[in-house]
Amino acid sequence: MHKAVVFDDEYIVIQGLQMMIDWSSYGIELAGTATDGNSALELFRTVRPDIVFTDIRMPGMDGLQLIEEIAQEAPDTYCVVFSGFNEFEYVKRAIKLGVVDYLEKPISIESVETALGKITAHVQEQREREALKQQLEEAEKKMQALSAVRLLESEGDRNKSDDSKLAPIDKIKTYIEQHFTRDLSLNELADYVGLNPAYVSVLFKETMGESYIKFLTRCRMEYAKRLLQQGAKVNEVSEKVGYHTYRHFSEVFKRYTGKTPGQYKEG
Repeated sequence: MHKAVVFDDEYIVIQGLQMMIDWSSYGIELAGTATDGNSALELFRTVRPDIVFTDIRMPGMDGLQLIEEIAQEAPDTYCVVFSGFNEFEYVKRAIKLGVVDYLEKPISIESVETALGKITAHVQEQREREALKQQLEEAEKKMQALSAVRLLESEGDRNKSDDSKLAPIDKIKTYIEQHFTRDLSLNELADYVGLNPAYVSVLFKETMGESYIKFLTRCRMEYAKRLLQQGAKVNEVSEKVGYHTYRHFSEVFKRYTGKTPGQYKEG
């Protein structure tokens, strides 16, 4: 069962959500509440919930600061914010930090239940996508290997020589190193050197000992590490190394270094 917490400085909101929402019907346990940002962060670190509902404006630490701390420490957490009528700029910043939904105050039971439904559906879809992705990756590897064999056979002596293999890969490496701050697809790299994408994929891994995606990620993460060491803000680093959302960047960075960007920055 997933755990959720609610943070809001209005007692009526806390009580209403505790009493009026059938959390268990969504497979969720309401694990705690807090009425100020500092207590909320302390409770988050104690409970380690999967889902956080938080007001944008709270005493001590506002909701945006709280979400940023949560994103650094646990980027897989689903965050939903409560916002007032005139807080659109705060909402935009919250979305940039990776919140999955926002609810305008006064909050209704229906809006919270809708948000819970979205989150549980998203969790299920994510699991299904990951399973499908694994299946597709396996199928793609087989197809790429088969295509590569056929291409190698058809290319003849030119593709058998080491020089002909290294030349396009060197060009691709340089191209990635110069353009890693934006999206780079396999098709774009293949077009750049005038080769088949499947052949490029196999040739790159054969020559470099890693896939082009891993090489691209390594370029981004090493640059991100340098920027963080220089004192750059985490959300700024995320944009500079080519990630559309703070949350995605944090997830990739943690897999690469074993630390969240915030933890790495602190040393």
